[in-house]
Amino acid sequence: MSEANLQFEAENMSGFREVLGFSVTEWEPNRAVITAEMNERHLNRNGFVHGGVFVSLLDSAAGLCGTYCSVPGNVRRCITISLNTHFMNPLQQGVLRVEAKVVNRGRKIFFVEARITCEDTLIATGQGTFRYVFGGENEEGVPAD
Repeated sequence: MSEANLQFEAENMSGFREVLGFSVTEWEPNRAVITAEMNERHLNRNGFVHGGVFVSLLDSAAGLCGTYCSVPGNVRRCITISLNTHFMNPLQQGVLRVEAKVVNRGRKIFFVEARITCEDTLIATGQGTFRYVFGGENEEGVPAD
């Protein structure tokens, strides 16, 4: 990911991203990687990271991987149509790595596979369908304003 794109992402961090506590560490056409450190704020009443946190991280990385834009100041946007998630292992703490890749794309719709790992342990996987909105289908994006 270019320094300009990292800076743009940092300046345009949504409130929900701050709540989840993740960072975009790699971002390129058809691929995104985010990381997040899990701690007590992410736990459910059983002392494990809440499944909703995993789903939100999968959804976030998946949407990013299909909306990379190389034009500084421009953005591409999408919405989630469907997201299927499989939970493999519970987790109490650690740094998660979420990697998402586009597996197929049309003009308005794209399909993604994503996975969450913590060190060498597979935590969850997801497959999603996303729709471009507000000019997101254009690879050069649209002005962010």
